[in-house]
Amino acid sequence: MLQERREQGAGPEQDATARLMHERVDGQPLSDAHIASIVRNWTVGEIGTIAAAVGIVAHWLAHHADLQAQLRAEPERHDEAIDEILRLHGPLVANRRISACPVQLGGRSITAGDRVVLHWTSANRDPRVFDAPGTFRWGRKPEDNLLYGAGIHVCPGAPLARMELRVALRALLAHAPQLAPLPGQPPHRAQYPAMGFDRLPLRLR
Repeated sequence: MLQERREQGAGPEQDATARLMHERVDGQPLSDAHIASIVRNWTVGEIGTIAAAVGIVAHWLAHHADLQAQLRAEPERHDEAIDEILRLHGPLVANRRISACPVQLGGRSITAGDRVVLHWTSANRDPRVFDAPGTFRWGRKPEDNLLYGAGIHVCPGAPLARMELRVALRALLAHAPQLAPLPGQPPHRAQYPAMGFDRLPLRLR
């Protein structure tokens, strides 16, 4: 797409990243820190998490042949299955926030300005919210799943991410008659703060 636009005469000033240099919020230009944060989110929050999520879904299906067979027979359940798999093993470990006001949380006092780390993996396995939290189950309440965040911090790319994961799952099921682990070649998990797998050998038979 970018190459085609360049061939048609588009200059760098028309690129999305270049437009950030001229973007204004409340009449003020974005700072270098804001621009760097946005570009980081575009790359890490999109490319990195989607790549991790595809590996996580493929790994789960390879180790759960019954679910794999069900999804081949019931494609209308693809979206729900992806969200539930990624609730159990999310592509993001945690996120950071700064408290805007004093609050009591989990028996602890947090003052305004304190730095807080939110562990999505812990929240999505909270037994007060999810019955049998470590088990894949159909029929979970979508609003309880914090895979894409919530409130004002909900991921703006969630619809795109869901579409990409749906396409990836359909492609996997269509071109791999049976996903299975590769004997003698265990996967290697990514190291914190990354999630997913650095190496994921699978048999596509």
